[in-house]
Amino acid sequence: MIRLPLWIFTKSEDFPFFIQYGYHDSECYLHGHEDFSELVIVLEGSAEHTVGTEHYPISKGDVFVINQDTEHGFTGVSDFRICNIMFRPEVLFEHIYNIRQSPGFQALFVVAPHYLQNHRFSSRLHLQSQEFAAVKAMIRDMITEYNRKQEGWQTYCYACFLQLCVRLSRLYQLTNTEQHRCVMQLAAATAYMEGHFCSSISVAELAQMSGYSQRQFSRLFKEAYGVSPNAYITNLRIQKAQQLLQNTQLPVGEIAWNCGFEDQNYFSRMFRQTAGVTPSAYRNRERNNASKPAQ
Repeated sequence: MIRLPLWIFTKSEDFPFFIQYGYHDSECYLHGHEDFSELVIVLEGSAEHTVGTEHYPISKGDVFVINQDTEHGFTGVSDFRICNIMFRPEVLFEHIYNIRQSPGFQALFVVAPHYLQNHRFSSRLHLQSQEFAAVKAMIRDMITEYNRKQEGWQTYCYACFLQLCVRLSRLYQLTNTEQHRCVMQLAAATAYMEGHFCSSISVAELAQMSGYSQRQFSRLFKEAYGVSPNAYITNLRIQKAQQLLQNTQLPVGEIAWNCGFEDQNYFSRMFRQTAGVTPSAYRNRERNNASKPAQ
């Protein structure tokens, strides 16, 4: 499989984002993404979307996300015009906790792309005329700003992109098909974790919320997110602890408690496994780095 890196499209490391109109009058060969995800909005025409060995018809108004290492391409194109938005989710969504608490966001940007790659998932978000016109206007605005690169263009594009992601996430939640409902069940449990990770959460609760057995929920979750539900919750807690260590004067024990760890020794052990240093050492290192003069 040909794997395309993001640097082919943009050399910017501090703003890993690229947007363009794509015009296809011939087939687009099978390829994968080495280090980025791609949000695709079909603006005109139709095509067959090839994902691995599966083929799905797509047409004007369809929206989908292709994540890293998914082999895909387009065949049977007819007046096919799209908007491609390439981005690194681990950078652009890292500290946007509010959007990650949206079931629609988890469905559109994480669960559905995984199902598309692994479960013969043919359903997708389809924009009706009013929403399609609004999304087209947002895209046009972003592309103009991206190409002109006037003062503040990165902030402008980032804000527009997040606005677009929120709009599409809300619309995804309103889609009512059997395949969408399956995706939303898992996504809703993840969104709940994102909003309540400092509280006590059991896999049994999450499984019940999603409508799966504990075993099935744990398997499906690990397939989609790459880690177990408990590991996902622990990672969220450690990320929160890192923020508090950097930005507050709270004692380590209080931070552990605020982030959902009842045992400070266990918190310190898990923190060291993730960050490579103890919580106190992490705080000192980050403060020293912050106090260094800019080069």
